[in-house]
Amino acid sequence: MNEVRQRIALAAAFAVLGGGLAVTPATAAPSHALDEVASWTRSCGTTYGAQVYKRYAFTVKGTDGSCAGDAWVRVNAGGNWSSWVHNSRRARIDTPSDIRSSQHKGCADCKVYTLTP
Repeated sequence: MNEVRQRIALAAAFAVLGGGLAVTPATAAPSHALDEVASWTRSCGTTYGAQVYKRYAFTVKGTDGSCAGDAWVRVNAGGNWSSWVHNSRRARIDTPSDIRSSQHKGCADCKVYTLTP
């Protein structure tokens, strides 16, 4: 049941940020073009979600678990990687150029997840 609450919380966070898709355990085929969504759970029990669109990408930190790490995101648009952006709950980058790929993580030194729109 806890997993269901996690997914609902992340789906709500996605909706607030403009996503609106439910989070799945692995990368899933989205219901509309040019985006990709993923989620992962760190060893400290916190679930993170990420999504990329043609012009923006974001990472959301769930309310479960005990992880202290922020939500982190950066994008490759126009052939260059942006600086990392992070926030304690959600991090988002908007760009006027088409995003080629995005990277997401749950702490400064955590595993990086790469998505493509």
